[in-house]
Order: sequence, then structure tokens, then C-alpha cells
Amino acid sequence: MLHDLGARLGTFVRKRQFLWPGSLLLLGVLLRAWLWFSYEPISYGDTGSYMRLGEALKDLSFSGYDGTRVPGYPAFLALLDLQPDRVWFVQMLLGLMISMLMYWITWRTTNSMALGFVVGALYNLIPGQFLFEANLLTETLTTFFVVLSLCLFVCFTRHRRPAWGYALVLLLGVAVSVVGLIRPLFFPLTVWFLPFVWFAANGDWKKKLLFVALYSLGPLFLQGSWLVYMKQHYHVISPTAMAGYSLVQHTGEYFEFLPDEYASIRDTYIRFRDAQIAARGVQTNAIWEAIPEISKASGLGFYELAREMQRLSWWLIRHHPDLYLKNVIAGWISFWKAPVYWRPEAVQSVFAGEILSGMAIVGRGISMLANFLFLVFSVLVAASARWRRRLQFDLISMAVGGMIWMISILQTLLDHGDNPRFLVPLQVLVLYLVVRSIWFWSKGRVGLEVIDR
Repeated sequence: MLHDLGARLGTFVRKRQFLWPGSLLLLGVLLRAWLWFSYEPISYGDTGSYMRLGEALKDLSFSGYDGTRVPGYPAFLALLDLQPDRVWFVQMLLGLMISMLMYWITWRTTNSMALGFVVGALYNLIPGQFLFEANLLTETLTTFFVVLSLCLFVCFTRHRRPAWGYALVLLLGVAVSVVGLIRPLFFPLTVWFLPFVWFAANGDWKKKLLFVALYSLGPLFLQGSWLVYMKQHYHVISPTAMAGYSLVQHTGEYFEFLPDEYASIRDTYIRFRDAQIAARGVQTNAIWEAIPEISKASGLGFYELAREMQRLSWWLIRHHPDLYLKNVIAGWISFWKAPVYWRPEAVQSVFAGEILSGMAIVGRGISMLANFLFLVFSVLVAASARWRRRLQFDLISMAVGGMIWMISILQTLLDHGDNPRFLVPLQVLVLYLVVRSIWFWSKGRVGLEVIDR
């Protein structure tokens, strides 16, 4: 009996269906095991605020919550008892799941297991992605829920039983809502997916309307409840109370154009801004250091000052749209630069550090090339029906590509600082679309050559 069981297991392992996902899983596990003994969890400037809010959520109440962040990542940290090693370990598990989900998505949308392995392996091997799992920041958790949302949408487009469709679209609404509660930039994803749910739903308009209604339950309950909470406690209809301060990342460069009636706020900020420029060459993030002094000079509390800074920023944008547009364009370009966020000095082995440094250089080159090709393919499919057919640009591709474009524009309209970080949760989707496009383009080329012969 044991012999038969072993023979069957051996046959299963040798099957092609197991080879690609099994190899991908083994690659991901070995890479992260090596990293676990060579690296360490890394804190950044934002980490402290997430930890502080996570501490406020440990008792399952919002009594110590201050509305400066959406609750998703602080709640994640609280569940893991705010232990950096534990957070890193779980984020590595999420990274493994991201790579496997990308394998499945690619396989199901291209019919190629080998191509699924390539996309999953690229996530595992490009340091700009897998090294971010060690960073105590929101990106890995955001990436997981973005990819999970796409996986659910792919399943929804392929379901055959109505009951499965209802369950999948309901879960999709929940998953997309959670993305916005981890990173506020992704709040609009719930609206973005609405038309795609409509077009992907089977049946007449009444059934389509039912699917849309089920999808909307998650956003209405999760994101709607959060917006009501923010309105009641902080008097803003916004995911966080920080929107006004974020806009100063744009307008702070020309804050001197504010009228003299706002001199106390204007001059205090300019003093901090100029000091930051002298020290670092840019005014990015000067506002966070300046808040206490501006609050003292203006007599406004933290939340009142945030609303006032938002009002003043909109005044500057309306009166100096050219300066704002200049920053918008620069921020959009920076979005695609694909830097690697890691700490080489934290690597515990010289040999491992050299390997990771080489991987970081090559990986960044691959990411930047993929970003460039994504923009090229985007222009081609937008301008030509022939290219849309050649690249088999379907509803799923449109949802993914349009989502990346939407985030690339929104991030630079709302903030002007560390813009390249905003691409991190979407970088694997850029790679997916580019690999997929090259695959179908090459297949089309082969087909054309056969016809020519």
C-alpha cells in the first residue's frame, strides 16, 4: 500500500502541472530562508507612526487613534504584537503568496505555466520587491491585497455557477476596500472596478445590477464606515486628516507667494523649508518638522492647521497652476524610477551583501525597462485596434493597465515627495502586463512568419 502511495505521489510530482508552481514555491522559500539569516527588519521614517497607531489599536478600541493614518497597517502590526521580526516573517509569507497568485493569474490569462513561473520568479528575484518585505512599511501588505483583488476578478470573469459569481464579487468588493484602508492612495480602486464588474458579469442588466450591488457592499460598509468616522471625529471627508499637509509637498516650493495676511504660517514654513533645502537639497517632508512651530505661530491645533494648509495650498494651486503642473510632471516621471528600498549595511555577510547589491542593480534595470515598455505598450494599445488584437488586450488587461495609469496620475496630483514608492505595490503588475504583452507579440510574430512562408 505504501509502495503504491509513493508511486502515485512520485507520478504527481513528475507531472508538468506540479513542476512550475512547485519550482516557484521552492525558489521563494529558499530565497527568503537565506534572507532571514542574512538580513533584518528595517524601520523608516514612517514606521514609528504606524507602530504608535498599532499600539493604540491593541486594545481593539480607537481611543488613542489620531486619524493621521488609515487603520489597515496599524491593525496588521497590532495583530502581530508590534514585533518587527514577526512582521517581517509574515510579510515574507505574503510575498510568497503574491508570487504564487501572480503565477496563477498569468497562467490562467495566457494558458502558459512557464510564463506564470517567469512572472512569479521576477517578483521573487527583483530586490525592489522581495527586499521590501523586510521594510516595516505598508507596501507588501498593499501589494498582497491588490494582487488578491486581481485574482478574484480573474476568477469572477471565469465563473460558471451563479452562486460562485455572487461569492466572488462580494469578496472582490471587500478585498479592494481593504487596499484603500491600508494605503489611502488606493481608495478610488473601489470605483475603478465598478464598470469592469458590470461588463464581466453574465446575464441581463438586472443580473449585472445585482452583481454590482453585491460588489458595492464591501466598499459601502468598510470604506463608508471609515469616512463617517473621520467626519465625526476630525471634520473631514477624507481617509486621513493629513491631506492638507501632503499638498504642501507641492505648494511649499512657492509658499512665499501667499498674501501677507498669512505671514505667520508662510514665514514659519519657509524657514523650515530653506533649512531642509540647505541640508538635503530638496524641500520634501519639511512640513512634518514644521508643524509644531507653525501651530504655535498660528494658534491653530493639529487638525485645524491641516485644514488651513489645505485651503492655502488650493489657493496657491489656483493662482500658480504653472508651478503646480511643473511639480505634477516631475512627480509622474519620478513614479517610474523604481529605486530599491533597502539597507546594505544591515546585511550580516559581506558575500550576501555583494550578491544582493548586484541583484539590486540588475533588478532595478529590469524594472525600469519594464516600466518603459509598459508605457510604450500603453500608447500602442490606446492608439491602435490592431495592436490591441495582437497583444490580446482584454478586459483583465484593461483593468490592470488602467489601474496603474490611474494611480500614477493620482499620486502626483496629491503629493510631491517620495513618488517612486507609490509604484511599489503595482510593480509586479507592470511586469505581468509587459511579460504578457511580449508573449502575445512574439506569438503573433511567429504566426506572421508562418503565413509569409
